[in-house]
Amino acid sequence: MEILKDKVLAKYLFERYANNPRDWKFIISKSSFDDGFFDATVSNRDEVWQLKIDSIYKPMPTVLGTKVDIDSVKFDKRLGYSTIPFGYRAFDPPVIMNLLDKLSQDHHSITDTITNRNAMNSILSSLETVKPETGKNYVYGPLVFTDSNPTGIDTAQKQISKNLGIRLRDNLRTRYSGYG
Repeated sequence: MEILKDKVLAKYLFERYANNPRDWKFIISKSSFDDGFFDATVSNRDEVWQLKIDSIYKPMPTVLGTKVDIDSVKFDKRLGYSTIPFGYRAFDPPVIMNLLDKLSQDHHSITDTITNRNAMNSILSSLETVKPETGKNYVYGPLVFTDSNPTGIDTAQKQISKNLGIRLRDNLRTRYSGYG
């Protein structure tokens, strides 16, 4: 099991995304163990990666990940095809500002909130994911955050999560001498 870390992992996954920006999913959930970290699954039609993230609350988290031996098509079916694909979408600044303005208005009812969410989902799903180019505007996402991983982690994935958690804790202890 080859484990990639931080910039190396990000570069590898971005290169894979850039080669084919279609049908990517990015799901983050609380760890299946009480290790204080977050689990993430990044997938496309060709591969599935399992990640361990130290925090979702800092701009540059420490991340470890490994490619897992799962049939990506079956994995994708478990997620459901209605999930909006993850990726970069070209967006003109006026469209972004109009959408953000609409979403930031006071919500007087649950119906308004649902209407705004449906509008956002409709806009995002109508735009193709693309390889980003310097100097253009993009919206990045969506990242799906859940309390528990909806993919139904099996025994092998739980062991990988546990191993990644141990390695991540060891890396943090090496980097920060006062880390618990």
